[in-house]
Amino acid sequence: MWVTSLLTAALMQGSGGPPPNILVVLLDDIGRDKVQAYGVQPNCQPTPNLDGLAARGVLFRNAWAYHACSPTRAALLTGRHADRTGIGSVIRLTDGVYSPLRLTETTLPEALPGHTSVALGKWHLRDLGDPATHPLDSGFDAVSCYRSNDYHSWDWNLNGTLIPRTGYYPTELAGQALATLERVPEPYFVYYCPKLAHSPYHVPPQSLHTRGHPQTTWGQHEAMSESIDTIVGRILQAVDLETTYVFVVGDNGSPGEAVLPPFHFNQAKGSVYEGGVAVPIIVAGPGVAQGVECTELVHVTDLFATVRELCGLGPPVHGAEDSVSFAPLLVDPLQPGGRETVFVHRFPFPGLHGQDVRALRTKRWKIIHRVGPQEFELYDLASDPFEQNDLLASQPGPATAALRERLLAMMPSFP
Repeated sequence: MWVTSLLTAALMQGSGGPPPNILVVLLDDIGRDKVQAYGVQPNCQPTPNLDGLAARGVLFRNAWAYHACSPTRAALLTGRHADRTGIGSVIRLTDGVYSPLRLTETTLPEALPGHTSVALGKWHLRDLGDPATHPLDSGFDAVSCYRSNDYHSWDWNLNGTLIPRTGYYPTELAGQALATLERVPEPYFVYYCPKLAHSPYHVPPQSLHTRGHPQTTWGQHEAMSESIDTIVGRILQAVDLETTYVFVVGDNGSPGEAVLPPFHFNQAKGSVYEGGVAVPIIVAGPGVAQGVECTELVHVTDLFATVRELCGLGPPVHGAEDSVSFAPLLVDPLQPGGRETVFVHRFPFPGLHGQDVRALRTKRWKIIHRVGPQEFELYDLASDPFEQNDLLASQPGPATAALRERLLAMMPSFP
C-alpha cells in the first residue's frame, strides 16, 4: 500500500505526537527562472533563502500550477481543478461577471480540524459585492489581507474591517506574518501570500536587495524577486522545521516582460506553456528528505491531500477530487509518484471572451489544445524543455497524430 502508517510516523517523527504546523508561502509572479536553486536562468538575482530552504528539503522539478493568480489560489485551497471551481481566469471586479470562489466549496482550512487557520496577504478570490469577510466565510479563523494594487497606499483588511494604511506593503505584511507566527495557537495553518513580485514594477527599499536601482522592467522585477527572498528568509527564521512543514509555491510563471532567454515573453505567465504553468515548489519540515530534487509530477491541487496526510488526517473527506498526496515523495523523493499526468485549463468566465486552451503533460510528452479552433501543439519535454519544436508541425504523420490522440484521451473529464 503506497501510503502507510509507517510513512505517516516518519513524516511526523513519531505517532501520537501533536499535529504539525503548516506554513504555505504562495509567491506571486515568481517563476523557476527567478529562483537560483532551479538553475534554469543562472544569471538571475540571488535567492539565498529559497536556495537554503531547498537544501533543507525537497525541490520539485516538474510541478504545475495554473497560468494566473485566481485559478491557482482556488485550486490550492480546494484541491479541485478550475473546471470544477469555475475559476479558469483572473477574477476582475470590473468585468461585469460575478465569479468568486463559492462559499459552498470545501477549503483546506475547513479540512484541518484543530488547526488555527490564518490568511495573510493577497486573496484574489472575491468579486464585486462580496464582503471583506470573504476569506473568513471561506473557512479561515483570522484574516490580515490587503485591498489595493498600490505598494505604498492600501487598505488593510483585518478580519473584515478595512483600515487605510500607508507604507511599503511587503514589509508591513511581513511584520504581520512574524507576529502571527509568534502568537497564533498551535497547531496552525498559515497561508501567507505576499504581493512581490507582481506589478506595478518598482525598486523596493534598498535594504531588501543588492541589485542597486535598476531602471528596466526586467531589472525591477529581479530586485522585487530578491526582495521577497529576503523577506521570506526573515519569516523562516521564526519557523521551527522540527514541528512545521513549509511549502513554498509559485502561483504561476514569471511575467513575459520580466523573462530572459531561454524563456520567451509569450510563453510566460498567462500561457499554458512551461514558462506559465511550471512553477517552483519547495517543501521542508519534520521527516522531509534534505537537499534532494524530485522529478515526479505534482500539481498545485495536490497540496490539499498532502497537507491532510502530513497532519495524520487521511485522504480528503469532502471535495478535493483532483488532489493526489505527494507526502510519500517528501520521505523518498526518488520513488515513483502518484501521478502519470498533470493538467490545466484556461477558460473565460461565462459571457466573457478569452482564451480557451487546455494542456496536459506526462513526464516526457505535452499536448496543448486550443479548444475553439481545434488547434494542437505537441512537445517532447525531455529533449525540448522550452517548447521550441512543435512535433505536429515539424514531424507530421501517423506517429505524432497517434501520440496526440493518446494524450487527448488522457485529459480528465468533469461532471
